[in-house]
Amino acid sequence: MSEHLSNYWKTYNQEKKIFIKKIVKFNNKNKFNFVENENYNQIRDIFSLILATIEFNKKKLKVLDYGSNLISISNLNNKIKSSKFKFYIYDPFLPKDFTKQKIKNINYQIFNNKNKILRNNFTIINFGSSIQYQKNFFDNLNEIKLLKTKYIIFTSTPFSLSKTYNSKQSNHKHLNQKVYSLNMLINKLKSKNFRLIFKSRNHDKYISCEKKLYKTYSLNLVFKK
Repeated sequence: MSEHLSNYWKTYNQEKKIFIKKIVKFNNKNKFNFVENENYNQIRDIFSLILATIEFNKKKLKVLDYGSNLISISNLNNKIKSSKFKFYIYDPFLPKDFTKQKIKNINYQIFNNKNKILRNNFTIINFGSSIQYQKNFFDNLNEIKLLKTKYIIFTSTPFSLSKTYNSKQSNHKHLNQKVYSLNMLINKLKSKNFRLIFKSRNHDKYISCEKKLYKTYSLNLVFKK
């Protein structure tokens, strides 16, 4: 794990603590959700719509948010009935002194132990905008149990329309991104019985690559089994 990457995300997550409290406080006092800036409303709604439309039984459905933080679920209230889900947030940079924040109607665990992922089955897996920071995403994907998984989601993630390549991140030049081939991802998930059911493009500024070797878009993707 890159030290630059680790330090960056630790700082980023620490800065988001105050913002998360602001979102939670707003949602507790209002009937509609807090409005986030830039493309976050769009990508949060994609995640929310998948949660809202999935069929479920009496048991809480397990949802994995991979490589994320608490902000991804902090704005779900006032959008959907969130109490029917149990959220597992894998944050590899979670500090030892992390204090769990209570969010009404949100049942969640946040952890940095990858083995907890491997021991569970998840109905929905949300990779958000994380795979570009994984050197071996497909190896990581192979480790996850997908037998009971119905949906896999990627949001605001740069994808190459040709080959996979590496680039420095334009807005944080000490960070490296691995821009995966879109066709490779589609074929890999097809081999695991997932098909692409939704795709949308974000503004090109969210690609954040210092140098694009091939045609590249920032995309939101939903795969279904």
